[in-house]
Amino acid sequence: MSVSGRVLNEMCSSRICVDEYHEGEIRGRIYNNYYAEPIVFENAIQFLKKMEALFDGFEYPQKTLKTRSFSRTGAENVIGQMALSEPQPQDARGSKATFHVKVVFRKNATWQGNILWVDQKKEESFRSALELLELMDSAL
Repeated sequence: MSVSGRVLNEMCSSRICVDEYHEGEIRGRIYNNYYAEPIVFENAIQFLKKMEALFDGFEYPQKTLKTRSFSRTGAENVIGQMALSEPQPQDARGSKATFHVKVVFRKNATWQGNILWVDQKKEESFRSALELLELMDSAL
């Protein structure tokens, strides 16, 4: 694999640390090798929006459809200014669960990729962001 291929592979991979799980709602942190600080999320919607903003910042994986919105201003930047840096190790753990998520495609207005439940060493593919959330929920 070329260096550029390795970099792209790392950009679309994130460690998800779930610290709280209550009545189906998750709260935790997102770690990406190329983002200096953890990205905190308070619920599933924030998780999805912040992951999407991360991909948009990298422009990878590229979207196949333009995001539609009721507002004219477009999507807000929910994670602040992106700052590419040297790759950082992803060894953080969530108090409830830890997942390694790799989004390979953003087709049909959703995500496709793989999820590894780090704590149990179980891996599954997902065909949508909803399926990703359902897999995470089933682990919790």
